[in-house]
Amino acid sequence: MDILLRSMLFGGKAVVTAIDCTETAEKARKIHGLSKSATNALARVLAMGVFMSAGFKGLKHKLTLIIDGDGAGGNIIVCGDCGSKVRCRMDNPDCFAGEDIRPAREVIGGDGRLTVIKDFGLKEPYNGTVKLVNGSVDADFAYYFTTSEQLPSAIATGVRLNEDGSVKAAGAVIVQPMPGCPFEIVETLADVVRNFKDMDDIVEKHTPSTLIEEYFGHFEIKALQPTYPAYVCSCSREAMERILVSIGKKDALDIIKENGKIEFHCDFCHKTQEFTKEDVEKIFEEADDKNNRSDTQ
Repeated sequence: MDILLRSMLFGGKAVVTAIDCTETAEKARKIHGLSKSATNALARVLAMGVFMSAGFKGLKHKLTLIIDGDGAGGNIIVCGDCGSKVRCRMDNPDCFAGEDIRPAREVIGGDGRLTVIKDFGLKEPYNGTVKLVNGSVDADFAYYFTTSEQLPSAIATGVRLNEDGSVKAAGAVIVQPMPGCPFEIVETLADVVRNFKDMDDIVEKHTPSTLIEEYFGHFEIKALQPTYPAYVCSCSREAMERILVSIGKKDALDIIKENGKIEFHCDFCHKTQEFTKEDVEKIFEEADDKNNRSDTQ
């Protein structure tokens, strides 16, 4: 089971988060048929989606990460819900197929943008966009946190694959000094972060618990409640039915008349929902009944 562990350091003056998202990344690989290079890059972005959605409190809070770079993988999207339930897609999931693993920056690209959208159910969602630093994921998200959220962050992601391309280990560690953190603590944490040179090796050999204990256990530390990430798609037949109702009965029936059916395909899980004429008639009949009951209340 994947896990995210977060601990307060120095009485709350800083926070360290360690993530194991191996199963989540492997499910993404299987769903999208990712090449080794695509898996290596996308798993790192998934880890950041896991991290950024872990703090959501509301069940309807939504996260969307969009990386629009000039790399071989094309556009990358990661969505996250409360509790680090994430899903993803990539334009070119088979990039560099049959080749040795390329660095993430070759899949993502060094020229482009990272956009973060956080929807808390208010009138307007938070939207922050920064230029990519180098497509390495670590530097790009560290730059985003520093410039868009004024939260200097040290980020290290790691991915280790098996010979067949399946995910052996995937995760990340994120260290964030809180506002007002004394400079000497920032310097101390910076010295620790410099030890994360081979993060691929670290995530393979450590669990989040042993990572935090080995590298941060000698500080004043307080563990918080864990989060359990997973790859979960939010699409459902009920959601597709609501889209049909928004289209309108006449237009829906016109589509069926032309194509014989209506199909909705989800880019995040690759499932397809089909609707026949009989389905559409029943959906709109139920919608009309619901509206009539509302009008009489």
